[in-house]
Order: sequence, then structure tokens, then C-alpha cells
Amino acid sequence: MVALIEGPPFVVPCGTGKRSHTVPAGTMQGDFAMKRPKPDEDRAPGQTIPVRARILNAAFMVLQERGYAATSTREIAARAKVSKRELYAQFGSKEGILGALIAARAAKMRQPLEHPDVHDRASLVATLRAFGAGFLGQLCDPAVVSIFRLAISGAERSPEMSRALDSKARAPVRAAVEALMRQARAAGLVAGEPSAMMARFLALLTGEVHVPLLLGLVATPEPSELVRSAKAATDAILRLYGSD
Repeated sequence: MVALIEGPPFVVPCGTGKRSHTVPAGTMQGDFAMKRPKPDEDRAPGQTIPVRARILNAAFMVLQERGYAATSTREIAARAKVSKRELYAQFGSKEGILGALIAARAAKMRQPLEHPDVHDRASLVATLRAFGAGFLGQLCDPAVVSIFRLAISGAERSPEMSRALDSKARAPVRAAVEALMRQARAAGLVAGEPSAMMARFLALLTGEVHVPLLLGLVATPEPSELVRSAKAATDAILRLYGSD
């Protein structure tokens, strides 16, 4: 389901410091949308934007403009054209909105690991590569990069964003990868401590791209680059821990 928002597309910093990335109007970015809707007269009869999607989208835009500490539920509700009562009924608090934004992305990152069928080396390779490419695609998305930058810039005065990233994204992803490694070890495909294999695999995936991207030293990688990175990380982890 694609949710739309009102107003012009907004700009998310990305890549080198010399340019910005404009999120085109109409695509979903995780659980929140970032596109300009068609004029009301162009919408199908009875088509409405779900309240939850409107709130998440408005929250993302306000966070972009003001940072977490200066973002208020009053302004989010006004942007979303909902009452504060509706906002609190959906999310409970500003922290709840932030958690939902982050959790939606983390769920997409974990998707290839939801029901893994790892019974031989080929299935393990396919699962690791699929997860790696999808994980990097989400991690390098301009919207997600922007959330990380906001969390870093406000870490001292408003650590809620950093804590939400850790509890809603980092921890669940790490747990899912560790569970996969445990399953692979039980199948006799790898030999190592699942937690150590998980940490090494994620480090192999992110080591060459994430920090440079956050610092604006590189542009958003092309999908083909992410596929190559996922393949390289998979090959490396199996060289280190594979059980032949």
C-alpha cells in the first residue's frame, strides 16, 4: 500500500557535500511515504490516506526540519491534519512515533531472515546474500541515512533517537542474524560462535560504506554495488567460518 502526503517533495542530504538527494514525490520509504500526491481531483473516488501513514510522514518531515528535541506532537498533528487525540491513540507519544518509523525499516532489513530454510551451503549462501543486499539497501537509503545523522547530531541533548535506533533496529537485526548463524551451525554448515559470526558478518557488510556515507564522503551506492558487497561479505564469512 502506497501512502501519499500533501506538499512538495523534501530534500534529504546524501552523498557528497556538494549535492543533495531529492526524494521523489509518491514512493513509500519504509512505513512512511515521501511523495507528493496527485491533486484531489485525480484521486480515485473514496481513496483516502490512512491516518497512521499521514502521521508518520508528517513526523518524518518535522524531524528533518527541527530535529528530535524541537519536534512537537502538536506540529506533527497539524501537518498530518489529525487531532492530537488521534495521534496519541495511534502511537501513544512522540517516542512511539519515532519507534514506529525505525521499526518499519528494521522489519524490512530482517525480511529475508523471517523464515530461513538453511539446509545446505547453497541455501545459506542465498540467504546471506539476500539479507546482505536488502540490509544495505535500507541502511544506505537517503531517508535512513538522514535518521542516523539526526540521531548522531542530537545524541547528547536528545538521546531518545539513538536509543530507539539501538532497540528498534540494531538489536532486532543482530538477533535475527545470530539466529540464522545458530541454525546454520546446527545444520553443520558453519563452525563458530553464532554471536561472533553475526558480528563479523555485519561488520563485513557495513565496514566500507556506512561511515563514509554518514559523513557525506560518498554518494548513495547503486543497487548493483550493494549486491556485490553482499556477495563479498558472504564469501568472506564462509571462508572464515564455513564447515567443509
